[in-house]
Amino acid sequence: MSKNKESLIAWDPAWEDAVQQYKEEFRKAGMDWEGLGPHYPIGKETLYWKLQKDSLAGCSSSTYLYVREEEKRLLGMLNLRRGQTGESLARMGNIGFSIRPCEQGKGYAVRMLREAAPLSMMQGIIPWYMVCLADNEASRRVIARLGGRKQGETVWAAGEPAVEKYVVYDVFLIAFLYCPWYNE
Repeated sequence: MSKNKESLIAWDPAWEDAVQQYKEEFRKAGMDWEGLGPHYPIGKETLYWKLQKDSLAGCSSSTYLYVREEEKRLLGMLNLRRGQTGESLARMGNIGFSIRPCEQGKGYAVRMLREAAPLSMMQGIIPWYMVCLADNEASRRVIARLGGRKQGETVWAAGEPAVEKYVVYDVFLIAFLYCPWYNE
């Protein structure tokens, strides 16, 4: 019996049906697939979410899918963002990620993000500035496993939950020392 292998691939329209199923699983679980958590009901545009979207104006991004190709199964998604201002980095960070609800807690997020480090380096996105809701324990654990260092906490809009800000450098040292393209 062969062990399933997960890999990070660039966005590909051939995966669109899998992406729609992924989003639907989040909706059924009452979660937001873009990482905003249960505070943000699906379809409700909060002031914080509007501020986040507005802060991305003029930025470019690359979306990647974390897949188990043998099964054509989408496990997670991540987005690398370039060209942000200081305010945009503070609000959104330069990387975002999500793992399908039924696959959470299995270590996929850390593996996916470690695999993304060389791609990020090649795009000049070093270090990572990451944000998460202050009560999102799972995201905080992932960021800590990547070597994230807390830079502060902010409430961007009245009535909105606190957002923690982190900077991550350590994952790049690991990528530099162990990535395949470096060791060839």
